[in-house]
Amino acid sequence: MKPSPVNLAANLFKRSKTPGFNETCTLINLDEEPAALVDCETETLLFINSRLVKLCSFTTGDMWEKPADLLFSQLALKAVNSGEIRNLLLNRRDQPAVRVTAKFDYLDQGAKWLRIRLLTNPALGSQGSLLSDPFMKYFLAVNQLYELTGLSDALAQFVSLTRELLNTEAVVIYQADPAFPQLQKTAASESNIIFPDSLPSSDIFRLAEPNVWKPASRVLTDVHRFSKLNNFNYLITAPLKQGKGVLGLLVAGGIDVQPSEVSPELLEVAAAMAAGMIQHFMLVGNLQKEVTDAQTGNRLRAATVEAIQEGVIFLSSDLKIDEINPAAEWMLGYASWEVNGQSYENILIGTDRILPALEDAQKGNRTHNIGMVSLNRRNGQSFPVQIQVIPVLENELVVGIEVILTDLSEQEQSKALTQQLEHRAVLGDYTAAFAHDVRNPINSIHTGIQLLGAKLSPDDPNQEVIGRVQNDCTRLNHLMESFLAFSRPIEPRIEDIDVALFLQRIIERWRPKFAKVNVTPVLHVDDPIEKMRGDSRSLDQVFTNLISNALDAMTASGDTLAIRAVMNHEISGHPQVEITVSDNGPGIPEDLREHIFEPFVTTRKQGTGLGLAITKQIVTAHKGSITVNSFPGGTVFTVRIPAALESNS
Repeated sequence: MKPSPVNLAANLFKRSKTPGFNETCTLINLDEEPAALVDCETETLLFINSRLVKLCSFTTGDMWEKPADLLFSQLALKAVNSGEIRNLLLNRRDQPAVRVTAKFDYLDQGAKWLRIRLLTNPALGSQGSLLSDPFMKYFLAVNQLYELTGLSDALAQFVSLTRELLNTEAVVIYQADPAFPQLQKTAASESNIIFPDSLPSSDIFRLAEPNVWKPASRVLTDVHRFSKLNNFNYLITAPLKQGKGVLGLLVAGGIDVQPSEVSPELLEVAAAMAAGMIQHFMLVGNLQKEVTDAQTGNRLRAATVEAIQEGVIFLSSDLKIDEINPAAEWMLGYASWEVNGQSYENILIGTDRILPALEDAQKGNRTHNIGMVSLNRRNGQSFPVQIQVIPVLENELVVGIEVILTDLSEQEQSKALTQQLEHRAVLGDYTAAFAHDVRNPINSIHTGIQLLGAKLSPDDPNQEVIGRVQNDCTRLNHLMESFLAFSRPIEPRIEDIDVALFLQRIIERWRPKFAKVNVTPVLHVDDPIEKMRGDSRSLDQVFTNLISNALDAMTASGDTLAIRAVMNHEISGHPQVEITVSDNGPGIPEDLREHIFEPFVTTRKQGTGLGLAITKQIVTAHKGSITVNSFPGGTVFTVRIPAALESNS
């Protein structure tokens, strides 16, 4: 089995570690004379350049690691000296051998690599000798036709050159067409006579060898019949052979006396050259189609990988990251350029179940699914994911590994949301009943206490007790309102919100309270900044809760409350508006920080512990995030809300 061009190139690059081997092949290919590279230790061919390929019709793939005397008869490698010039017999595909003059040069000190360079352009004559100068010029001109871009142009010039060489009235090429049971005329150089546009396919079988027809000869084919009817003085045909098959016919003929230059042997050589040219352009066309198809496939694959929702990570066979797609960038929080060349374990953090699957992939085994595991994003946040590991094989060797990540966050969020909705439904029913049974008595107590206080004198000692009862009633009402707010489902009405105007309006509303507790507000909004997508009433409640908590923390000392809004582009393709609320209070105790967003967790004596839980619910409903960073002497809440993209605006 012959190696493909890709495999052949791989063999050439992997065969030897000796420096300069690839460069040597390149230089030999640039040689103006036909040349070959031979391994003297194994007496095999390593490389033949393009000029020698055209001359012998063999390719490097045909000759790769084949005995050198398969191409050069009478070689006797062991008797060769560097710089020696010797006559050899060059074997050619489906053509008679030709005698050539070759020069031998060793290319390394160890006399392992031998270059064989042909000093003349050999061609086959009737006796296997070099032909006259006109044929040499013809041969060189035909060789130059390989540089053309199309077969039609090459064949058109070929028949003109051949007619000029043979000094005949017409030279025509007929090719077999798989779509028609006929031979089609594909190139012609004609004077005085015009050959038919097609011939029956049977002609190619009856003229499978070089043939000379004269007026006295038998009429065996349609082309003979045509020659007879048009009073030809001679007709010579030669098949265009491809291995054991035939591509078509080369036909030369005329009404005048047959020129001395015209011979079946010469036409056979020309037919072999035409067949080689056709095969060359067919091969080039097929390779170009393969390259085009491969490029199209690569573009489709790249577009698919770019567009799919699953994260795709391409690893080399040694488990280094080559590339990740945008979905993986979004999931993990890394840009592709940041992780290229890094070990997988620096990025896929959080589970030890992936390593056995990767080790299996290195052996060529595919892991369809290793189950649900947790990975860590760049910011340390854990998320559930399903992983597939697929080895990429070439010639049964693992050349890479694909890791496909399916983010299960939405499924888990849906599950959690379902549970939460069920919980809220129960809590809502309970709260409604609780409100009905408890709020009315609370209101009655509050009203009764007010009436009782009104009947007592202002300096009555019982007024203090009455005041405490009234405050407790107010606190119970506030607690009931918080319960109702926490149990109600959040259904935001999303719109584009001007960040600067939104924050400025909230600060202006709080200015009297700021002045009362001696707090100075500082607002900074980056310019420019995108609008954010959200429900302004719900987000107003978020920042009202955060500002209220900050003021409560700074009531004793007063200080500065800083609100800052900037753009955050950590997640590629998903910009967010990041708003921080910072205070200079005492900070949140360490044992409460991890639970600060849970219901009924509070640092305030009069707090319900539901304010931050409601705040987190609202932010989550906006597909955003909220985090806290607290230390002795300050607390910073960071809220990230998706920015309004152009497509949404």
